[in-house]
Amino acid sequence: MDYFSRCLLVMLFHSTLVLGDRPLERSHSLSLVTLVPLLELERKLIDNLENYTNALEQKLEMIRSQLLVMRAENEKGRRNAVSYLSNPLNSFSLIRRLHQDWIKWRKYMEQPVGISQLKAFYSWQDELPTERDLWDACEGIGRIPSTYDLKVGDFINGNIKGKQYNASMSSADILSVGAILAKKNRPSDAIQWLQEVPQRLQEEVLIQPRHLSIKEVDALRILAEAQIKEKNYSEALSLLHNCLKLQPHDARLLRLWKKTTDLIENQPDPSPTEDKERIVSIANSFKLGCNKPLESSTRLHCFYNFTTTPFLRLAPLKIEQIGLDPYVVLYHEVLSAREISMLIGKATQNMKNTRVHKEQGVPKKNRGRTAKGFWFKKESNELTKGITRRIMDMTGFDLADSEGFQVINYGIGGHYLLHMDYFDFASSNHTDTRSSYSMDLGDRIATVLFYLTDVEQGGATVFADVGYSVYPQAGTAIFWYNLDTNGKGDPRTKHAACPVIVGSKWVMTEWIREKRQIFIRPCLPPAKATSTKS
Repeated sequence: MDYFSRCLLVMLFHSTLVLGDRPLERSHSLSLVTLVPLLELERKLIDNLENYTNALEQKLEMIRSQLLVMRAENEKGRRNAVSYLSNPLNSFSLIRRLHQDWIKWRKYMEQPVGISQLKAFYSWQDELPTERDLWDACEGIGRIPSTYDLKVGDFINGNIKGKQYNASMSSADILSVGAILAKKNRPSDAIQWLQEVPQRLQEEVLIQPRHLSIKEVDALRILAEAQIKEKNYSEALSLLHNCLKLQPHDARLLRLWKKTTDLIENQPDPSPTEDKERIVSIANSFKLGCNKPLESSTRLHCFYNFTTTPFLRLAPLKIEQIGLDPYVVLYHEVLSAREISMLIGKATQNMKNTRVHKEQGVPKKNRGRTAKGFWFKKESNELTKGITRRIMDMTGFDLADSEGFQVINYGIGGHYLLHMDYFDFASSNHTDTRSSYSMDLGDRIATVLFYLTDVEQGGATVFADVGYSVYPQAGTAIFWYNLDTNGKGDPRTKHAACPVIVGSKWVMTEWIREKRQIFIRPCLPPAKATSTKS
């Protein structure tokens, strides 16, 4: 084993030790803010690769400079070998060169280039995205065209909802998304992506280096497998025929061909399971909510709120009605740019994966919410104390026992499926899985959702059952009641965060508990008023 091989083994062993301590889930793609450090990591890797090429070039330049000298002396001797070697100075030098210099040249050739660069690479390897990161990213970017009915061909070329961006996807990008969607048992979506790969491969044939290039046969095979899952057996057979032209003796392709021909002869009747139908129904409701056109009502209006607290007589709040039943309003200009900057700056330092209650514990591969968050204690500093007082002015509620502020940042195609904020403690069907402390505080009577950033495309909050849609605008906040006046959850408040298409979506949520509101908003028969003073 040569010196270079030994060095590689040592570094591989070291990297294995490092990766053994690696966190199970970094989840870079779940938050745009945690993607930012990856650009710096890539810069370091590019600089390191450039250093490697410089080291190679230095070695090449030194060899080339000596080649000229050595070749000139050799050709001088070969022109008239007897005359050249008859001079003892030349013959001695030839013997000496071949015995000493060329042994040294052999050792120089054996000296590895790039050892320090490889060491640097392995030191950064534990910072690279994991396979789960890639799965999340593929799911996220695949979610965008499927939710908003965008043509994949336009999307991968940067034409997104009628706007052309200076960005596109490579064949490797497209193939990764398609392959993972197929593994996620979404063959119909996978096919739309995988069909774009062959054409992109033709465009990249002279651009991609050999070690990064994708084999056409692999792309066609994965597309064929997706077609088989979708029961498009004839299309799959045609693709496999093209594969076998490229690799006629490939055992895997031959087995797939046999499997497909057998399926064509014995096509089973499709029988979707009840669980699959339920998942499709939920997905369709989410999709319809995110694509529903904005509708205005002549019953809705904007006004100033002077009355919730005495302070508002001096500084009234701007309110826009989003809907009356259920009652949802949008407050304008309730957070300043400075407050938003401070909230985001603090949250950025320690973002963690968000979980919905049913996702507590072991992470699932199907995430109902793709984002990262940070919790603020309401009394932690003057900033949060001021925001707490403002929410009390907005809602009239007592926040003493309510939850902290959760600041959220969404990532690639970041979303939150349809859900209710309340626990429904008052329901006879409710089975409590949380602590008694949670029940002691009462249910979530109301929600205040602040938008900390504008979002260029996508990212709306939708109340699918009643057709309300609110698009993020920095400094605004939505307010709604989760419970009826009889204390039961209002299912019409089911809402979702639509996938972010382009932009960085930051929000902050305050869930207000009902215990302290017993005299502020007492339980009344459903026919009574549903609002406090606002």
